[in-house]
Amino acid sequence: MTSHTIAWKQKEVQELKQLFDKYPVVGIASLKTFPAHLFAKVRKLLSDKAVVKVSKTRILQRALADSKLKDSGLKDFSQDSIAVIFTELNPFELYSLLKKNKGDASAKAGMIALNDILVPAGDTGLPPGPALSDLKAAGLKVKLAGASIEITEDKIVCRQGEHVSELVAGVLSKLNIKPIKIGLKLNVVYENKELFKAEVLDIDEEELFNSFVSAHRNSFNLALNIAYTTKETIPLLLTKAIYDSMNLALEAKIMNSNTIESFISKANLQATILKSKVKDDAPAEEKKEEAKEEKTEEKADDKKEEIKEKSKEQKPAEEAKAEDKKKETSDEKTEEKVEEKKEEAEKKEEVKTEKPAEETKSEEKKGEEK
Repeated sequence: MTSHTIAWKQKEVQELKQLFDKYPVVGIASLKTFPAHLFAKVRKLLSDKAVVKVSKTRILQRALADSKLKDSGLKDFSQDSIAVIFTELNPFELYSLLKKNKGDASAKAGMIALNDILVPAGDTGLPPGPALSDLKAAGLKVKLAGASIEITEDKIVCRQGEHVSELVAGVLSKLNIKPIKIGLKLNVVYENKELFKAEVLDIDEEELFNSFVSAHRNSFNLALNIAYTTKETIPLLLTKAIYDSMNLALEAKIMNSNTIESFISKANLQATILKSKVKDDAPAEEKKEEAKEEKTEEKADDKKEEIKEKSKEQKPAEEAKAEDKKKETSDEKTEEKVEEKKEEAEKKEEVKTEKPAEETKSEEKKGEEK
């Protein structure tokens, strides 16, 4: 080992020791199977929030043993290829930040698929050749489309929970499909002499927030219902007490400086309602009387009109009757005159007939006498 290497190691140990002593929160993340390009993105993401260091396991353990965190238990988690994150974020914030910023990665043989891996239909851009047989071996339906291979149907090449085979991994790599969403795996975080493992830190923030809101609401309602006095419940309890005592005084008709205004307002309201009812009733009666008068007037007018119409109808009838009577009287007079004339004529004829008879009788007498 050269002096240069020794100096570098000593400098690295000293730097890590200072970081262990400085930051209140220290996280250890696994770099196993984590792509280098994604790790670079994570470093950039945490550049203004944390210090990310990657070093050899022995150097990390030596620095940890020389720091104030030598009894923290972090040594048990610093065995494999790891990155150490020094920050002032609380453990839950750090875990949530890393969880939200995952990147796309190629599937490797032996990996467990977290979701179904789908190969969509379409032009692959691959020329005919060995790739054609590999695609067919992976279970894809393919055909030649000009100078390239085309996949004719969508195909799930690996189900969720299954191991990715070497053949499928090779096909996905040729098609440039990166089906794996991968993030930096945080194994443990130290804060205030406590270690928080990943399963503890992995929480749903929205669900947690709703749980806190529900717990606060339920506890507040409970305290209010049992009249438990706290800083939050005292204002509402006092308001409720004033309201209840006021209602009791009003129901019992107790006059005091607090209730007198309510009684006056109530009386004023009742008087207003009564006044409006009286006003409403009087016009209603007047309207009824006016309606009756109008009806009687209308009836009188109708009767007058009927009388007028009847009188109009009767006058021509009476005149006609009078004329008929006049005609009848004139006819009777003419008839009487005719009858009188007839009687006179008959009398004259009788006289005429009687005279010759008498003359004949006298002549017969004279003859007899002779």
